[in-house]
Order: sequence, then C-alpha cells, then structure tokens
Amino acid sequence: MVHSHDSCAPDLARDLAVTGAVDFRAASAADIATTAPDAETLTAPQRVSPVVAITPLSLPTEVIARSAQVPVVVILGSPVDPEMSALRRELTGAASSAGLRWILAVADTDRFPRLVAAFRPVSMPTVEVVADGTGIAAWTPEDGLGENGVDCADWVSTVVGRVAHRLAGLPPDTLVDDAEAADVRGKPGNGPDAADSVALTSDPRLRQAADLVGSGDPEGAVALYETLLAEYPDLASQQVLQQARVAVDVLVRTKELDQRAVYTTLAGAQRLLDAGDAVTGTASMTLDDLLRTADVLVLDDRPVDAVDLLSGALSNSAAGRPAAECEQLRVRVLDVIRLLEPGASAAERARRRLASALF
Repeated sequence: MVHSHDSCAPDLARDLAVTGAVDFRAASAADIATTAPDAETLTAPQRVSPVVAITPLSLPTEVIARSAQVPVVVILGSPVDPEMSALRRELTGAASSAGLRWILAVADTDRFPRLVAAFRPVSMPTVEVVADGTGIAAWTPEDGLGENGVDCADWVSTVVGRVAHRLAGLPPDTLVDDAEAADVRGKPGNGPDAADSVALTSDPRLRQAADLVGSGDPEGAVALYETLLAEYPDLASQQVLQQARVAVDVLVRTKELDQRAVYTTLAGAQRLLDAGDAVTGTASMTLDDLLRTADVLVLDDRPVDAVDLLSGALSNSAAGRPAAECEQLRVRVLDVIRLLEPGASAAERARRRLASALF
C-alpha cells in the first residue's frame, strides 16, 4: 500500500532548511544550496552505518545528501512512545540486514522538535522514505491495520525497490559500520542493552541515590543520576535513570513548600480538573504557578493529571505566551511523561497537543 501524504510533495526548501543557520520558515532553495553538502563529497572511501540518529544539523548530510546515493528511511517519533520503540527495533533489524541498499535515520522528536517542522508528519510515529532529497512516501501505524494493511518493513522494501535503481549508489569500496546501529537499536530484554541494564541494576550507586533521597538530600541524588546517565548510554538504562531523575527533580523543586501551600495548590488543581478545564482554565496562570502545580500533582502521585495540566496549558496558550515560556512548558511535559506507564492515553494526548501547539 504505497501512498503519498501532502508532506511528501517535493519541497527542497522544506527538506533542507533545518541547519540552524537558516530559518526554516523563511528559507529559500537558494539559501539551502549554500548550506547543504554536495553529494559528491560523499564519494570518497568511507564507513557508513545502516542506522543513524539524526539532528537538525546532520539532516542535510545524513538524509538529504545521502539520499542522492541510496534511499533513506526516516522514522520520526518519541523514544518513550511504545509504537515508536517497536518500529525502531523492526526497522533497525531490517536496515542492518539490507547491506546498505538503504539507510535508516532515526529522529528523536522530543529532543529535536525542528525535525517535525522539517517533515511535517500527519501523525507520529511516521516513517518516510527520502530519495534524491525529496520525501516520496510515508507510512504510519494506521496503514498497518485492517485486511488491506501492510507491515512497515514490507512497505519499506516495496518503496525502496521502486526508487533505488534511479540513484547513484554508494561507492563500491564503502564499508559497513554497524556501531551506531547498535547504539540506536534499543532492545531491552536481549542483546547488549540487556547486559548494560543488568549492570545498572547491580550498581551500588542506585541504592546510594535512594539513601540520599531518604536522608533529605535530593540534590545529591540528582547529581548521582546525572553521573549514571553519562555512564550507561543504552536505552533501557537511560529510561530507568531518566524516570528516577525526573521524580527526584520534583522533590528538589518542592523541598521548600509547606503543607498548607501543598494543600492549597492541590485544591486549585482539582477545581480545574473537575471542571474539565485543564486546557482553557490555565490561560490566566503564570508559568511558575503552572510548573508548581504540576510538581505538587506529581508529589501527590498523580503524574497523569500533571501531564494533562501542562499539555493543556501549552495547547491553549502557545500563541499568547512568550516563546521561552512555551519551551519550558514543552520540556516539562516531556519530563513528566517519563513517569507514566508506556502507552498511557495521557501521554498520547499530550503529544498531540505538543504537535498542535508548536507546529
């Protein structure tokens, strides 16, 4: 089931204007021509990974220029979205077995929202095939449903087969570098990530961090989590550590609140939530009030309500709040989402609101 979305129509300025030096909302094709590397610069003997993690700065080289040689399959989504994780594992395995006939580019839209603006997906996660600098077709999980649905890997194989012969191809002496594929793969439960995760659970510093929290030193625990995050780069360990750090960050920020302030804040939040007014009712709240209320909700073991409150506020006020405040709200929403169960409806709701507010 090969199809095209509006976002896949040829649009060189859109596809390339994400370098940071050029405003993607105003860039012209002429502007982009001066920033994008020429595909010929990639013809020297080189090591190429079948899977790469992309950023706005690497997009021109890793996706646009590379797609002049072989198709590049871009997967966009949040790393904490279960559908995104499943697709990434499936496509990483397919790319690693493809012998560099195509490249998989993984876009973390939580860290790099400008990648969403570059591709304009109709929903996330989305898989898009780029050939010769242009997005030619896209697949979403909905395309895999029903009697006529098609598996993503099969869809990729079909689309790549249609366009690969039109491209220049990689130099014949290109070598496969699978190190980055291993970093991007993210397979909790088996493989290298599982070993790293086991190593983390046996690290005595996890208990030390818990003891620091218990003794009233959450700041010390956060510093320890930062050290562990740098030492355990695998996906499974990162998810555990980031979730712990987010929870303890809340303790740091609410450390000075007295009991009366906590109860007052909870009562105000409950009035908004009971009225179903988490979107419109937050318009008059200051950023500090919003962030403090979300922290208190998390403190009360209600991260779902905290996510709804913050994402609702962002959805309602993106046009009226300063850009710096919207960015702080976005970052905090993505942090608190880490405290939710995988696939939680509040997380999906928040991602839709984020996409609507920012793009």
